[in-house]
Amino acid sequence: MTLYAPSRTEPNDEGFGLVEVLVSMVILSLLAIAFVPILVQGISQSAQNAAIATSTQIVNGQLTLAGSQTPSCTAVRALASTATTTDSRGVPLKRTTTTGSCPSVYPGTVSVKVIVVRTDTGRTVASADTLIFVSAG
Repeated sequence: MTLYAPSRTEPNDEGFGLVEVLVSMVILSLLAIAFVPILVQGISQSAQNAAIATSTQIVNGQLTLAGSQTPSCTAVRALASTATTTDSRGVPLKRTTTTGSCPSVYPGTVSVKVIVVRTDTGRTVASADTLIFVSAG
């Protein structure tokens, strides 16, 4: 006696159908739309951070220059100036360095203040002030 297995015809279920592909595309597009505001905010924050970093470098450079001058009031007061520059992303920055008056008694100190302002928005990005020791006029 010979036994035969019953023959079954099963549908071919291998792979993805059109409906599954469309559903996955809709889900992925919804996720992409959800992340667009985060991406835009990150790019905007990156531009602001670049302007802040450049402004901080400018302020630190001016204060270092003021501290490296010969210890005379005239040399420190000569640093008072204004200059305009742009950062790596094209943001216009205006640096203003102001100095205080010379002391009446030597040795003494002269105040130095550096302010960096974005000229396109008028917003102060970085500022610092310090006292420089001077031993002569």
